[in-house]
Amino acid sequence: MTHTIRLALEDDAAAVAGIYGPFCESTAVSFEYAAPSMEEIANRIRTVTAQFPWLVLDDSGVVAAYAYATGHRERAAYGWSVDVAVYVSPVHRRRGAGRALYTTMFHLLRLQGYFKAYAGITLPNNGSIGLHEAVGFTLVGVYRGVGYKHGVWHDVAWYQIALKSERLNPDPPVPVSALAESPGWAEAVSQGLGHYRPATASPSE
Repeated sequence: MTHTIRLALEDDAAAVAGIYGPFCESTAVSFEYAAPSMEEIANRIRTVTAQFPWLVLDDSGVVAAYAYATGHRERAAYGWSVDVAVYVSPVHRRRGAGRALYTTMFHLLRLQGYFKAYAGITLPNNGSIGLHEAVGFTLVGVYRGVGYKHGVWHDVAWYQIALKSERLNPDPPVPVSALAESPGWAEAVSQGLGHYRPATASPSE
């Protein structure tokens, strides 16, 4: 039985769709009304990984969780900031999967040259807030009644984490592919996996 954190492939689309779909159909965690198709997920993976990390936690060949980063906004001055999100399969929750993926992702984002990461959390969601605060995010504000889904107006809390100290004249961030098979990539994965308890272990109380 083995587990690792790796860059997502288009072949992971079915597994990713299986994790993400219920968040679209049954909750307000995602503001998408309908679950995207496997083909759409494959396209998103292809598009995102051209520049940013989209990571999966592979537990003995099963995608236990995934996390990805995207550009924070389109204007050029936002080019060193990203938005991030993480989703965990129900049977792999409470095993540190989210923390493992974020730990690896933040290490990679630093190496790429990003400085800030942001996460939006539909309220209430104590589990997600707990995870984000545990890995270093702080609350920067709440958008009140910003989304309408399932007949309810929803607030979204926005959290921020500084990936590294600001400096003048930063170089443009490099694509995540530039880090493939590098010592930095291996170190990022090692740091992340240190937080994960595989399916053969007992979940935390």
